[in-house]
Amino acid sequence: MKKIVTLLVVLAFSAVPGVASVYYFHPNPADLSDLDHYRYFSWGFEWQNPDDKITSISMTFKNIQDYTVEPDDILYINLLDTPPGLGVHAYYDYREIGNAWEGEGPLIGTWSDPLGYPNPPIDLTFNFTEEQVGYFSDFIADGFVGFGFDADCHYFNDGVELRVETAVPEPLTIGLFGLGLVGMGILRRKKH
Repeated sequence: MKKIVTLLVVLAFSAVPGVASVYYFHPNPADLSDLDHYRYFSWGFEWQNPDDKITSISMTFKNIQDYTVEPDDILYINLLDTPPGLGVHAYYDYREIGNAWEGEGPLIGTWSDPLGYPNPPIDLTFNFTEEQVGYFSDFIADGFVGFGFDADCHYFNDGVELRVETAVPEPLTIGLFGLGLVGMGILRRKKH
């Protein structure tokens, strides 16, 4: 009987999902100055929900397009644990080719526009891997996180959006957990 009660409590916990929340973040300027290839950028922001469990992250560039296709035209995006500051900051790119943020944090992804202007722009989305979500979760522990962008060409775009989905335990789940603990305590007392 005790094993059945314990099994029912475990099943009750697993049957009640957490509440999902979705957070959206946008840099200012939203298009990161169209990612001028003579510059590289950082974008730092605060994270206000340290207890939320992050389940997925994606970053979308709206209507992105390279003005022309050339060799070494690559957009690099890195996750930064300690970006240089809050908001968007631009730095002169003396190297122009290669990732200015290399070694500063995990690479989220790269992209090269295979068509360029005058072909239509696209919406480009980077869906974070489980490992990248883990890095992000670790980095937000101090409430501060950011990204580094280095475009080795001029990537026109209509804005960048970061989407973070989280799950937090809902009150019903917490209540069931408490009832389960009380029930297990009663069973333990009856045994002794």
